[in-house]
Amino acid sequence: MTALPLSTSRFDDLAEGLLQVQNHALLRAILDSDTEGVVIADVTGKLVYLSPFAHKLTGVASLDGPPPQWSENYGAFYPDARTPLPSDQLPLFRALQGEERPEADIFVRNAMVPEGQHMHVRARPLRDTKGQLVGAMVFVRDTDGERRAEAEQRRSEQRFRLLVDAAQEGVWTIDDENRTTYVNRYLARMLGYSVNEMLGKHVNEFMDEEGARLAAHNLELRRKGLTDIHDFKLQRKDGTPVWTLMSSNPIHDEEGQYIGALAMVTDITRRREAEEKVRQLNEDLERRIAERTAQLEFSNRELEAFAYSVAHDLRAPLRSISNFTLALTEDCADKLDTTGLDYLQRIRASSQRMAELIDGILALSRVNRTEFVEAEVNLSALARNISEQLQRWQPQRTVRFLIQDGLVDRGDAQLLRSVLENLLGNAWKFTRERPEAEIELGTCQTEGGTRRVYFIRDNGAGFDMEYQKKLFGVFQRLHTQQEFEGTGVGLATVQRIILRHGGRVWGEGRVGQGATFYFTLHESSGAAPAPGSKT
Repeated sequence: MTALPLSTSRFDDLAEGLLQVQNHALLRAILDSDTEGVVIADVTGKLVYLSPFAHKLTGVASLDGPPPQWSENYGAFYPDARTPLPSDQLPLFRALQGEERPEADIFVRNAMVPEGQHMHVRARPLRDTKGQLVGAMVFVRDTDGERRAEAEQRRSEQRFRLLVDAAQEGVWTIDDENRTTYVNRYLARMLGYSVNEMLGKHVNEFMDEEGARLAAHNLELRRKGLTDIHDFKLQRKDGTPVWTLMSSNPIHDEEGQYIGALAMVTDITRRREAEEKVRQLNEDLERRIAERTAQLEFSNRELEAFAYSVAHDLRAPLRSISNFTLALTEDCADKLDTTGLDYLQRIRASSQRMAELIDGILALSRVNRTEFVEAEVNLSALARNISEQLQRWQPQRTVRFLIQDGLVDRGDAQLLRSVLENLLGNAWKFTRERPEAEIELGTCQTEGGTRRVYFIRDNGAGFDMEYQKKLFGVFQRLHTQQEFEGTGVGLATVQRIILRHGGRVWGEGRVGQGATFYFTLHESSGAAPAPGSKT
């Protein structure tokens, strides 16, 4: 039969019937099937009815026996599982004394439940139609499971609280009005407060005005359900700032409504102080670099201006020396012996050599002084033009030029022409001992194929790689003047031009087996033309 839940008022009516007709089958079936234990006693306290569930919960095996001294007949009753409760304080006997709704949480231990059991008991006095007290009805509910669940929940909450309190990280919760509902001891100590001092306070009390504006924005994001991790500056009780890393999340109730926010707070003050020191050191370093760079640029400009002035001013006296030695040779040749004529010839050759060196210095200084005008430059066309000029200069030579088509790049056309003139001119010069010379201009790729590398290769005299570092030094030569003429300025000029184009240049060679010079353009990231240039 399905259990029928009965209200207290209905039990009042049924109880009176049971006292008069105890064997009424329908009423007994209803009471027997109730989910709570039902106990009915007469006015003397003698039990006249116990439902099966009441038998099980109370441990009462029989209705026979005297009604008084319950704790002796039916076991011990405790309000807190330690001190026995006198039977006259049980809800049953209180109801028999006329108390309308006595109830109590008790702990029962008897022969049927030696381990003990928690119950919730509530009673109602029973009266006849004239209002005379005729007995009492008791409802008994098993609360052992609830008690165990509540105890486990308390233990779990206690473990969680201990864990949170012991954490080396701040934990902070607020309600939907941004007032503190919980902080752990770590966070309170971090800010110089006690836990109780922080509870109930608005978050704005722990930050400056700028922090309050930022917190308002962040909390608006929490209301929208967004989480975030950010650096945030809080303020200690003494007013000193403390930088934190704050990970904040919204909190919602069972219905999904926003009820507050949770933040995990880490003290990063030392990290921020270290970052600030690094930033200041970087600023100081950048300032020093800028100062040293400015000094170096000034010194370089002064040196270039000095070199240009000296070189320019030396040309006039050198021309005079050269012209007068020529005049002496032409006008006074009959008055000089062979030795004198040889001396004049040496003076003239040296003055011409000095003039070439001066021209090289001037060319080198113009590399940095010349305005940089960037445009598309056809390197293949420039190389063919230069090769034709070299062929016209010495038509008797047999030289095969291999020039790759379609070599176009961005740069200053005049400066890149100077690069090709120097490199192709060197290849022309150092292959003159070859009956069939070969000079090649082409490209190859760097490892990974991300950068174009230009090369000029020849099958000429080559050089010893031991002296490779001297290649691009001013006035540095790997061959004597008697072997190959030159000033030692050409490759230094090439290097400066390539640097202005954000690239690099290097050479490889073997004595008697030729040389190859490589260069790149715009290799340096963010490479830009020199100051004062226009694009």
